[in-house]
Amino acid sequence: MKPTNTTAPSRTLDSTLNAAYDLLKADKIDEADRLCQGLLALTPNTKTAVLASAIAEARSDLPRALEIVNAAISHHGEKAELLLKQAQVLMQLRRRVEGVAAARRAAEICPPDARLLQALAKVHLERNEPAEAQPLLQRARELLPTDPAILYDSALSHFYLNEMDEAAAMLERVLTLAPGNGFALYVRSQLRTQTAGKNNVEYLRTTLMRPHIRKQDAISAYFALSKELEDIGEYNESFAALSEGNRIKRSTLAYDVRNDLDGMQKVMAHYSREALAQAAPGDPAAGPIFIVGMPRTGTTLVERILGSHADVVSLGELVDFPAEMTALAERVYVSTASTEPDFLRASLQMDFAELGRNYLRAVQPLAAGRKHFVDKLPFNFRYCGLIHQALPNAKIVHLTRDPLDTCYAVYKTLFINAYHYSYQLDELAQFYIAYRQTMAHWHAVMPGVICDVSYEDLVADPPAQCRRLLEWCGLPWQDDVLDFHRSRVASTTASTAQVRRPIYTSSVKKWRNFESQLQPVVRRLAAAGLVDAEGNALPSPQPR
Repeated sequence: MKPTNTTAPSRTLDSTLNAAYDLLKADKIDEADRLCQGLLALTPNTKTAVLASAIAEARSDLPRALEIVNAAISHHGEKAELLLKQAQVLMQLRRRVEGVAAARRAAEICPPDARLLQALAKVHLERNEPAEAQPLLQRARELLPTDPAILYDSALSHFYLNEMDEAAAMLERVLTLAPGNGFALYVRSQLRTQTAGKNNVEYLRTTLMRPHIRKQDAISAYFALSKELEDIGEYNESFAALSEGNRIKRSTLAYDVRNDLDGMQKVMAHYSREALAQAAPGDPAAGPIFIVGMPRTGTTLVERILGSHADVVSLGELVDFPAEMTALAERVYVSTASTEPDFLRASLQMDFAELGRNYLRAVQPLAAGRKHFVDKLPFNFRYCGLIHQALPNAKIVHLTRDPLDTCYAVYKTLFINAYHYSYQLDELAQFYIAYRQTMAHWHAVMPGVICDVSYEDLVADPPAQCRRLLEWCGLPWQDDVLDFHRSRVASTTASTAQVRRPIYTSSVKKWRNFESQLQPVVRRLAAAGLVDAEGNALPSPQPR
């Protein structure tokens, strides 16, 4: 009898699955779905179920994605790849406690599959839990010891935990195996302050001269080169590298700053003092502390200070308030059959107490029973009025910083899928002006509701400013808040390296090193009345 070929069907399945995932990456969802339906008809197994769930995700139908994977678990039993997909979908639905539980269960039963272990580790990295990711990455490295992607994720976990020597060793291995890897180059530049005698400037320059360098690698390498050149005092060359990195990055984005400016103008137009007085009262619960402002202004520093208090836990940069607000406002918009094209006007009809309850229901499970928790999403500055209306007893802390120090610090930071206005100086200046007008508006319509904390005052006199901060938040004094840099809690923001150091003043007026290059921003801000012709800060303008 002729032997049966048992590998051919498997090869056909794998090749079809790969083709379907390639179509998904190309945003050809319907074509991927047709392949998936054919596989489900012929081979309804765990791999096809995961694909079907991924297709529902791509269509932004997360409830359907979860329904598919839950049905597959009921049918096939607990399989690590199904539990991984369940965890990923639950995280997107912001059901994070359940998502972490699913990821942990998947890790318990996971077969020796390096990619599956790496994906499970990413769930924890994205949840700001690098310590949980590390054992999974160790198992993955034992299976694929020379895989650059696994080594990079391992380096990142060490970086977030302030294990800089371990991170450096992993990154060197990545760059040995994958020379020119932009992500590794960028993180390596952040590990320490470079010196004239010890830096990676020539390596970075050589990397950027490689033919056919990938765009993402070039972007990261330019930002790394700029940082290292700034460290060693080569300011003109630093800004030239930064400008090129920003130029390339901006070319990859479909972004129009006018949409953000229009959104802020509408918030100010609709959320007047009178409109807020007439809106439904919110939920009286106390405990949340919102930290808002522009990025790179000290928001992470204040988060770490507050998080060092025994009565406070920091929950990181949560998207929950804007997500719950949008969901409730959409529901009101539909239920009133509004034909008003301005969605924000309809949002004034929300039940703000329900908004407060929905937010608390989503985030309180993460607070581990503590009454006070920090929600540090800088972008929430746009929603201060709505936050106060929904949670009138929540505390709002707004970080302020010298306008040009702020703009320069934002411009030199390579963000991940956020702050698209930051890569072009004119757009950055326009956004910054609108941000200042928005905050002036909130102070005008809600006097005494928002506590402004100056970055410059904080670094000049930490004890006094920390006392003021704790008093505002209704917290008793604890000396530990001054030792925030000793905390072993992970930090996964753009300020990861900086918040591991005691408070320092060397970042004050750093923009002066690039005064000539930043003149387009100076002129924009001066015209808006935020700085004088020399770039010195002026009082905030009144809202229009």
